[in-house]
Amino acid sequence: MELSEHFTALYAAYEELLTPRQFKVLWLHDIEGLSGKEIAYKLGISQLAASRHLNKAKQKLKSLHEEMIAQSHLPEET
Repeated sequence: MELSEHFTALYAAYEELLTPRQFKVLWLHDIEGLSGKEIAYKLGISQLAASRHLNKAKQKLKSLHEEMIAQSHLPEET
């Protein structure tokens, strides 16, 4: 699998986990490289709202990542 396919699969999973607005803000920030101010302008929201959406998205993804790590260290049930 090529790197671009990995990113496509990863962001498809993110889209399932996040709200549509959180996903859009994350995409604009991480993939398109827009600043919070640029995201706010593009979406017609305040810069504070854009920042909140981005922070909530990153918190959800961090929690998921931590949960996956914790589960990978659990002994298998027999």
